[in-house]
Amino acid sequence: MSRLDAEWQAVVGSIAAARRRPGDGGGGDVGVTVLTGFLGSGKTTVLRQLLVEPAGLRIAAVVNDIGPVNIDAAVIGGLPVASRTPDRVELTNGCACCALVDDLAETLERLASSQTSDAIVVEASGVADPATLALAVEGAAGCVLDGVVAVTDAQQLDSQLSDPRVAPAVRRQIDVAHLVVLSKVDQVGGDEVADLTDRLGELAPGRMVVPAVHGRIDPRLLLGAALRGATLPADAGEHPFEVATAVVTPAGTWEVVAIARWFESEPPSLLRAKGWFTSPDGSCHEVQAVGRSWRIVPAADVHEPAVVLICCSREAVDSAAASLEQLC
Repeated sequence: MSRLDAEWQAVVGSIAAARRRPGDGGGGDVGVTVLTGFLGSGKTTVLRQLLVEPAGLRIAAVVNDIGPVNIDAAVIGGLPVASRTPDRVELTNGCACCALVDDLAETLERLASSQTSDAIVVEASGVADPATLALAVEGAAGCVLDGVVAVTDAQQLDSQLSDPRVAPAVRRQIDVAHLVVLSKVDQVGGDEVADLTDRLGELAPGRMVVPAVHGRIDPRLLLGAALRGATLPADAGEHPFEVATAVVTPAGTWEVVAIARWFESEPPSLLRAKGWFTSPDGSCHEVQAVGRSWRIVPAADVHEPAVVLICCSREAVDSAAASLEQLC
């Protein structure tokens, strides 16, 4: 009981710290929200929607993607000018380790000191440890942790939790979160949404589970997540999941049908793929894949052709990249 009491006191203290606002001892610190979630869960869609409909707030975004080509930052950068965040910072080569903690803290301090933002959202890479990032936020001068939000994929959650390779990372992200978002609920049935919500409630007791369609979430929920649920303190520095990445830069054009066939036949070692390619008629297409689910759509803007592949091992990602390159 004494251990539980000590943990609960730590929880209460973290909530009190997150509730600080100008005028009550918080010193005018800028609230920072850490947006976490496994590869392809829908984090970028949530962030993009928040920037399109910010409820009158000036929101700065820090995007930490995996690989040398920051696809997610490019997607955010493609917002209409009127919708763009006043500050957008890219931290490339995101990972589960602490390599970017110093860069993140310095970036947050710079954004906070500029006094151009009402809130900051850090979109973590799909395999980043949210506890490590949260501690970096708490250590940044002029910043206060507004909460950790975990985005989960309604289409993939069951398979992820039953996959021993990725389940620890998914559970870790849920464990650390103050608020859990169940994304893509329009892609599954109503009964399945209810079952998934119940399961998340068991995995994250005391946390609110919010369903989302196309990433739409009330900004008041996202930017005040620590007020919505309590989470026991988590140690930083864990490495629950390792991935290997490769960037395929097409030497020529790709037929849409050929890419579609490739995704249908590619082995299940592929965890995530995202990027752009050009078809023979000169049009640009965006490709997004999560596990065995994929989509190819016309790109809203013209981008340099590049596709990032993410697998669990170097051997698997090199094999996938070699087979994709052969389509040119």
